[in-house]
Amino acid sequence: MNIILFGPQGCGKGTQAGLIEQKYRLYHLSMGDELRKEVKSGSALGQEIKSIINKGNLAPDSITNRILMNVAKRHPNLIFDGYPRRKTQLDYIVKHFKIDAAIEIDLTEKESIRRISTRRVCPKCGRNYNIIWIKPKVPGKCDADGTILIHRDDDKPKEIKKRLGIYTKDTEPLKEYYKKIGILHVVDGNQPIKAVFSDIEKFLKRL
Repeated sequence: MNIILFGPQGCGKGTQAGLIEQKYRLYHLSMGDELRKEVKSGSALGQEIKSIINKGNLAPDSITNRILMNVAKRHPNLIFDGYPRRKTQLDYIVKHFKIDAAIEIDLTEKESIRRISTRRVCPKCGRNYNIIWIKPKVPGKCDADGTILIHRDDDKPKEIKKRLGIYTKDTEPLKEYYKKIGILHVVDGNQPIKAVFSDIEKFLKRL
């Protein structure tokens, strides 16, 4: 089974993908995390990606497609989180994969900005926290390894608004394709985490 999970920044894609991964044993492919892994490796490709992300832009298809196929070689059943973001990427996925479901986690722009601007990330393991509701046990430190949490440059209001504009322009239109082929399911992302996952489960059980 392959699932596309999408929605605006801060809607909880990563959290829900993790819950789906745990229950259904699919691999959670977060394109953002995969890109950051490459950045952390210090490779030439990683340096190129770092420059792009820090400006609030998206990595080009030539990069994301390479990373996607490398992951797919190791994991045949995927939850696509953060990919595809635009039509050219969707065309690439449709060509190489059978997609069973596309789940949109809907969220208002105001709530998206509020959530993302309060996110903190562990630079070592990539775990996400939030200073409002997903707090670490020790303030400012990762529960897993004690690393000091950071506020990423692309999680600040100015860059968030820029990314939301890109999402509205490039990603939202993909819904029409998912709807046309009958695989679209929309979930209210303003609900608590458990309620969102419950709605997703109900949909997946019907597949």
